[in-house]
Amino acid sequence: MTGQHRGQARDPIATVLQAVWMTGHLVVLGLLGAVADHQLTGGPQPEIAASAPDAEPPTSSL
Repeated sequence: MTGQHRGQARDPIATVLQAVWMTGHLVVLGLLGAVADHQLTGGPQPEIAASAPDAEPPTSSL
């Protein structure tokens, strides 16, 4: 050893683990956001059967 500093060693496993860790956190945040949105908006609304529109009341001729 001559005392030369070669810098930080490259560790590909650490890079992969960091990417997996960050991806997992983004997925969890996305799911929590979807659940919060579902709770705030009331979720999907049930479909209401289509009905005929109300008829206009008959007009009396003067």
